[in-house]
Amino acid sequence: MSQVIEVDDSTLLEKYSSNQPRKQRLRRNVQLLFLGLSAEETAPLITLLRTSRISPRGKQINNEQEFLSALSERSWDLILCTIDRGEFTSKQAISHLKRLDKDIPVIQIIPSSDSHLLLQGLKNHIQAVVPLDEKELVLINIRRELDHLDNRRRLRVAEVALAKAEKRAEQLMLSSKNAIACCDQGTLICINESFLDLFGFESNEQVEGKPLIDLLNFEDRKKFTEQLNKMDAQHLNESELQLNVQRSDRTEFTANVELSVIERNEKPLIRVLFRVDDHHVGGLLNEDLDYISGLFNKHHLHKQLEQITQRAQRGGNDCSLLYIELDQLEQIKEKRGHEGSDQLIRDVSALLHKKVNKAHLLTHPEENAFVIVFKDPHVEKAEAFAKKLCQCIANTCSTVAGVEVQSTCSIGITIINDSTPPQDELLNRARAAISDLRKETGNGNGVKLHIPQAAITEEKDDELDAIRCAVENLNFKLLYQPIVNLTSDDHNEQYYEVLLRLLNEDQSLVAPCDFMNTVEDSETAIKVDRWVIEHSLIQLKRSLNSKVKNTLFLNISAQALSDAKLLTWLSGVLRKNKIPADRLVFQISESDIAISPRQAQAFTEKLHKIHCRVCIKHFGNALNANDILSMVRSNFVKLDASYIQDLNNTPELDEQFYSLIQQLSSLEKVSIAPQVEDTKTMASLWKAGVDYVQGNYLQPPKEKMDYDFFAEQ
Repeated sequence: MSQVIEVDDSTLLEKYSSNQPRKQRLRRNVQLLFLGLSAEETAPLITLLRTSRISPRGKQINNEQEFLSALSERSWDLILCTIDRGEFTSKQAISHLKRLDKDIPVIQIIPSSDSHLLLQGLKNHIQAVVPLDEKELVLINIRRELDHLDNRRRLRVAEVALAKAEKRAEQLMLSSKNAIACCDQGTLICINESFLDLFGFESNEQVEGKPLIDLLNFEDRKKFTEQLNKMDAQHLNESELQLNVQRSDRTEFTANVELSVIERNEKPLIRVLFRVDDHHVGGLLNEDLDYISGLFNKHHLHKQLEQITQRAQRGGNDCSLLYIELDQLEQIKEKRGHEGSDQLIRDVSALLHKKVNKAHLLTHPEENAFVIVFKDPHVEKAEAFAKKLCQCIANTCSTVAGVEVQSTCSIGITIINDSTPPQDELLNRARAAISDLRKETGNGNGVKLHIPQAAITEEKDDELDAIRCAVENLNFKLLYQPIVNLTSDDHNEQYYEVLLRLLNEDQSLVAPCDFMNTVEDSETAIKVDRWVIEHSLIQLKRSLNSKVKNTLFLNISAQALSDAKLLTWLSGVLRKNKIPADRLVFQISESDIAISPRQAQAFTEKLHKIHCRVCIKHFGNALNANDILSMVRSNFVKLDASYIQDLNNTPELDEQFYSLIQQLSSLEKVSIAPQVEDTKTMASLWKAGVDYVQGNYLQPPKEKMDYDFFAEQ
């Protein structure tokens, strides 16, 4: 009798984590409503989305009641409809969305290009009207609307966070020990208790509504007004000056005054903070300096960068950010201690201070990083300047206890313009450029410009011809990932999925989802299938000869389902090499079955006749998933990865998942959960009753089938 694994919620199957887990490139889960589309019409759309790493989770809607009920169930990402066929029309659906204030984009899929349908759809406020035969256009419009929806959702979250931040800021201002007032065009409109105490007033009514300059010494009023005009003309957010001010009894004192632009109730105001501290200005300068390098520190960088990016976002103030990292600083610190690394930092700082014009911002925000804001709109000049700095730093030698130390540097450049992201993302882009540089060169010592994602996409489009050529030449490699029994220690069979990878020109590996959509004819797709089967059988025979009972899960393309010669060829190869057919499990995508149900049914029946087994993968997305289970006889069912990604996030979805597993168990289907990434997910899968698990948490795909299925618990 098989021994059942006993686990608790906190420690589950630690033995499966034989390798350090690596994150898999997960699909993007998208919740879809299909309005008026049949299961046969949705299947090619689901397949199209899957090729673009979108995991669609859909629901079919045929009438008004079903539509309203679905809207109340959960948040939906997209509605796909077709030309109106029944009483409930797309126009009515959009009317309900407006009435209920639901932000769900609608795309209408029409049979073929028709200018009348396009015009009518746009008049009905449908976001896009696309002919079904224009697959690339369909995908572009779906991606665009999903991206726009994400942006709107992030904006709403940001607006809520901003409102909370403004409320919190006002509370902090009112309770601050510093004297603070807010001015609208020079008039005091909001003051705190500390302000009243400093100026000797009894209540707010004595001050609010009066001009601020009335509290200033007569000689300093012009100075204050000029400073306000300068801030407005130069779009400055902050400024400091020293003023002589008067209390309510007309006695005077000197205060350091900080001016800053804020927003209150969507209206720009000037916040005025008074400090009665003779050392404040000098202290602030010290606070802005790094003690080792003598350059401006992280605090000063963020303060200045905020103003620089805001000016750039208005247009006409483009510049570049240069992020400089010393490549060997950590090694120098290990060998020569802090004395060695500090001396190198001081020498590099002196070099930069000499080479960088004062018109540019030079800072030392981190121990191993210098940041320069190069205030010139031409990025080519920034790159040329960075290359000169890179060479100068590499030639800089520091002497520590009579020993010379030196380091090269890596410089990442990112552009600051009217599309600039927040500061943290801006700095992360420059760091990412350095990371890419080090991957390319191995040791850094160079300059790399951050390329926006849109430009990368265009570059990828240029690479399609090279990928097609590689596919036609069958320039492939096979990897293997274990599929592990979660509910039993009985490992009479050792399961592996065979994963196909394309070898690119630079010998990097490309997954099928990134190259199979370039295959434009069924003949090439079947040729790829045969290559995978043939080379998998070679490895399987070697393992069987070594008395290792491996079973391989092989993926079959949609085109193979209609190839009558493939199974005849396969049965002959199995007989010739004396390989048991039940050592092969053929995986067929649920969406491919939905598109070609009869071909899939006939193909799988022939597989069973030669004693191969069948697995339905990506299960749970099709609108007629239950019909597919009854139509195609399968031994295994591999769930769609979106279910695993959603696990533990929403209790309602978890209940649906548990019900799905129970349904599969009642039908005597062996369930498999893919893309498992952590122990918590493993615990949830075990509780649900999932039979097998697969993912990088257990072991990433490898060139050898060497997973230890018999490891001690």
